[in-house]
Amino acid sequence: MTSSAASLSFHINPSDPQVHAVPATVLVQILENAQRAFELIGVQVEGREIRERARVSAATAKRFQLVCHVPEAGSYAMPVTVGGGADLLVSELAEKAVTIFKDVMGLVSSRNAGGLVGVLPDQRIRRRVLESIKGMAPRSDAGWTLDFHDAQNAAFATFDTDTIPFVEATLVPPEQREAARVVTGELTSIDFAARKVSIIYPPTSKILECLYEEAVEDLLYEKRRDFIQVTGRVLLDDQGTPKQIIDVTDIRDLDISPLAVTGVRTGALSLKVTAPMTLDVELDDTKQLLYVMQPDLGIDVFAPTRETLLAELQEQLAMLWNEYALAADDELDEPARQMKQALLAQFAEVQHAA
Repeated sequence: MTSSAASLSFHINPSDPQVHAVPATVLVQILENAQRAFELIGVQVEGREIRERARVSAATAKRFQLVCHVPEAGSYAMPVTVGGGADLLVSELAEKAVTIFKDVMGLVSSRNAGGLVGVLPDQRIRRRVLESIKGMAPRSDAGWTLDFHDAQNAAFATFDTDTIPFVEATLVPPEQREAARVVTGELTSIDFAARKVSIIYPPTSKILECLYEEAVEDLLYEKRRDFIQVTGRVLLDDQGTPKQIIDVTDIRDLDISPLAVTGVRTGALSLKVTAPMTLDVELDDTKQLLYVMQPDLGIDVFAPTRETLLAELQEQLAMLWNEYALAADDELDEPARQMKQALLAQFAEVQHAA
């Protein structure tokens, strides 16, 4: 890739150092959301605003398009340039957009929410860029991190599994987060004019109207599956069952793909898996809780979202390790001793780095 001020690269680092490839879906996820972020930053660079429900113009999208180059060896590195044209004005705008992009990514990487207002003063642009950043960052069980390098190959930001929680905390006030609840339902319709999504709530088979905020709208242009998870404030009817969801702050496809466990790290305990471990994620009868079970290891965990499921799984495995794997045989009955041996065969304890 030729060096220019409007160049940068995305370095995807798998948790397993022996892995030198990434799923195509990860690349698509990162590039689509990075493109959306650059288009929104481009609107600011051009001195314009995002009007209510307005989409970024085709001209702006083209002016700030990402052009991918041949991936580099090592951690999976995807070099890109912004703009891709020879026009001097376009090049100058692209360089300004890259500078803002680098500043924003650096602030998110360093967990500096206060600095974001100075770099992205328009609230609508800022919120939608942050939503794009959520789409770029690895989710709790992703098994990879993302580094950003500039044209001189110097790293200026890193996204890890703590990035999405930081962005969500920045986007949603604490009192709104405390009142929020996650509801899983079957998508039936989207009304962009009314900012309303309708879902069928499985426990009652009734349709719930979900009224979303403007910053969430970009999520709805993505391809939605049958079942989605809506986070917002749930209003109840006289029978105590949900009738409407307001102040919606997040809408995601329901992800029940198998959960790969690479280790356990909670408190002072750190375990690594000694053999590949994958757990099937299922939905309970109400379709509101995800769960994983593996009886020989004593695993039986329920949670409303994939992120909380993984957190609960980590806590349960830590408890099982302390109560069974570390216990003396004479303190355990036969089923408990079998569980102890299964845990010792699956995990090994390691020391935290000093």
